[in-house]
Formats: sequence, C-alpha cells, structure tokens
Amino acid sequence: MLLLCAKDLITLTAEDVITMNKYLQSFLRFFKKEPTTEPVKEPSKNVALVLGGGGARGFAHIGAIEALEAHGYKITSIAGTSMGALIGGLYACGKLEKAKEIITGLTRKKILSLIDISPGLNHIATADRITQLLSELTGDITIEKLPIPFCCVASDLVSGKEFVFDNGSLAQAIRCSISIPGFFSPVHLDDHVFVDGSVHNALPLNRIKRQEDDILVAVNASAPEDPTLAVPKVNTQEDTDFWKKMLHKLPLIKDKLSDNVLMMALRLCQIVVETNTETSLKIAPPDICIDVPINRYDILAFDKGKEIIEYGRKEMEEKLQKVAPA
Repeated sequence: MLLLCAKDLITLTAEDVITMNKYLQSFLRFFKKEPTTEPVKEPSKNVALVLGGGGARGFAHIGAIEALEAHGYKITSIAGTSMGALIGGLYACGKLEKAKEIITGLTRKKILSLIDISPGLNHIATADRITQLLSELTGDITIEKLPIPFCCVASDLVSGKEFVFDNGSLAQAIRCSISIPGFFSPVHLDDHVFVDGSVHNALPLNRIKRQEDDILVAVNASAPEDPTLAVPKVNTQEDTDFWKKMLHKLPLIKDKLSDNVLMMALRLCQIVVETNTETSLKIAPPDICIDVPINRYDILAFDKGKEIIEYGRKEMEEKLQKVAPA
C-alpha cells in the first residue's frame, strides 16, 4: 500500500479519497469472516423405538407410544423383546388399538383362560390360545412387509445365542420372543428351540435400525427397584386365590405347596433380566429412556392394564417436556 506523507494528503482530490476508501474496504473484507446465515436446525422428530421385556409392566409401552405420537413424534423403526416384541409388532402392523382393547379388558378369569395351563416336561402352559390370538390380530403378514422396520429378539436354546427376527412371519417371531422359559412351551423352528429373548437381550438397543436424523428412545420395563416402593407381594385374599387356582391346575401339586415357589422363580428371572438390561444401556445409551421399576408392578399383573398404560404415558410425557426446546 502506498504510504502518504502529510504534504501528499493536502493535495488529494475527492476522487482520490473515494478510490482509497474502496481499496480499504476490500482490504478489510479480505480479513473479516462474514457471519453465517444458515438457519437453526430443528430437533428431529423421528424416533427409533426400543421396547424391553418385563411381562405385564410392558403394557407401559402402549402409553409411551401414545405420548410420543401426541407430541408429534414419528416412529420410524422398532426393536423389541418379549412384551416389547408383542406391543412393538402389533403397533408396526397397525393393530395396537385392537390389542389395547383386549388388554384393558383383561380380568383374572380371562388371564387364566388365556394362559392355557397344560404342563409338560419343559413348560407349565402351551400358550396355544395366545398364539391363536396373535394370528388373528396379525394375519399372515411378514416382518419385511411391515410399513415400519421391525425386529425382535429370542434366545436359541440349541446354540445358546441370541437370535434376531427381522424377516418371516410376524406372529411366529413374536411367539418365539415371549416364550418365558419354564412357563410357556418353547418354539421349535427348524434346528432352533426358541425361548424368551430377555434371556440374552431384554432391551435390544443394539438391534434397532437407525436413520441419520433419528433419536433413540427406549422403554425399560425391567428397571432396577425403586427404593421408595414396597416390593410387590402376593398378600391379599384375592391374590392368594388367583395363585392357588393357577397352581391347582398343575398335576402332583399339593395344597401345602406355597405359591411362593412360582414367585421365587419369577424373581430369579427378574434379576437376570435387570442385569442384562443394565449392560444394554451401557453399550448403547438412548437419548430418551423411561423406566418401569420391577417393584412398581408385578410381572404377572396383567389385570392392571389401564393403570400400567397410564403410567407409561405419564412417564414419557414428563421426559418429553424436559427435552422440549424452550
């Protein structure tokens, strides 16, 4: 740049000043970073939804789904285990509302009829009636033809490994995933023997199909105990009568055998499920997660459908309000 002395400045014309100003402005723009004008990106409303196992506590999945939809979220993929496979699969094929009608109408008498007690060497109930109901709800639809990408998890007793269903019959995949070991009869399919997926992966966060802009949302229906709650006990006369009716359907069962035998077995299952769920959460932490503590509702509290659904809705509502932009 030309340096001017005081004498030169006196002889400058107006045209010279304008020219120098142009050069100065160009010089400053070269070193000045222009502010960005990119619009602020809105948070994504696409949801990759993972629904965990937990027996009747899994009814909370319905309320959680309803809350997500009420807030304008779009479920773009689903992965589930056990009850999560059931609710997620029925949502994916458009039958969740019908399933909700059935669930909220369950009584203990209806539960006993659905359980289909028929003891064998490896089960207490065959679940034939549940399988029939599943087929009626889903028809012959296959997983690959669902409008929403879906998968569910089962455990293969032959290989000892987790098995992911992402194609084939939806009803059959769900039936494999909900086969509580020792309670429902296992499903024999080809060279596999399938039981409940919660044995390996109760909250399949690592199996969900993701999209670039989605958020990962989970419903953990086997969360650790809430210390502020009492451990659920079968202690009312109604509860006692219910368990006795179930146990008395079994051969070789004497009156002196306590219903606590079944409760102890279920408690052991809960501990296993809770442990592998905690592992899943560490491997693939979700963006949003609601918990249903194992001592909030009993695993077999199928007659509390309305209450558990509402609990799931309330918990998801609270989470969504916390993450909503100001």
